[in-house]
Amino acid sequence: MIAASADAFFGHFLDLWANDPHAIPGDVRAAYLDACRDAVPSIVADYRASAGIDLDHDRADREAGNRLRMPVTVLQQDWGAALGFDAAALWRAWAPDLRHTTVTCGHFMAEEAPADVAKALRDLLAR
Repeated sequence: MIAASADAFFGHFLDLWANDPHAIPGDVRAAYLDACRDAVPSIVADYRASAGIDLDHDRADREAGNRLRMPVTVLQQDWGAALGFDAAALWRAWAPDLRHTTVTCGHFMAEEAPADVAKALRDLLAR
């Protein structure tokens, strides 16, 4: 179903998930759609795994006491909390050295808040 109208499917999310529709210029939008169109099987497999085997692997890791030992930075869209998604709480269980920042933008952080993303990367690499 997605492959039959991949541009319409993924274009809908590009339109819906960006707070600033001008943040994704036409050439970048075309590149996103090209990449998504070619990756439909992988994208579907990723979603399928996140609802199945990934949960089993996460559970096994938690039971084994595995944690991320490196510094971790999480950027969360400001609307994530409105959806009941507390990224800091979820990631803190995995990453004791966590820095969490909420950014005011849509899903496409690199396009909509490039200065915030670049700062977070620089700070992470300096840790």
